[in-house]
Amino acid sequence: MAQSDTTTRSKGSGDAGQDTEALMAQIDTLKADLASITELLGDIGARRTGETLESAKARYASARSEGERLYGEARHRAEDAQDQALEAIRRQPATAIGIAVGLGFLFGFLTSRK
Repeated sequence: MAQSDTTTRSKGSGDAGQDTEALMAQIDTLKADLASITELLGDIGARRTGETLESAKARYASARSEGERLYGEARHRAEDAQDQALEAIRRQPATAIGIAVGLGFLFGFLTSRK
């Protein structure tokens, strides 16, 4: 009977050793899997950062070209208004002086302290 207890114990400790080795092997596999997942997530993050940067550059270029177009359009309109004003002054100088004097008095009246 004493031998059967010893035999059972040795079988039990042998199973425990095998279980421990199997568990260690699974832990090593999990570590490798986690390393792969971490590397994959890093690659995805780097790729998305690159995509986001390219998208931001494209939007910046688009906004800049739109701004330049609007600036050119506003500049053209201002030059047209200036040309029209100069032409009106050349055609009717007395009227232009009268308007300038009237605007000067109005500006002085609005900005004077009372």
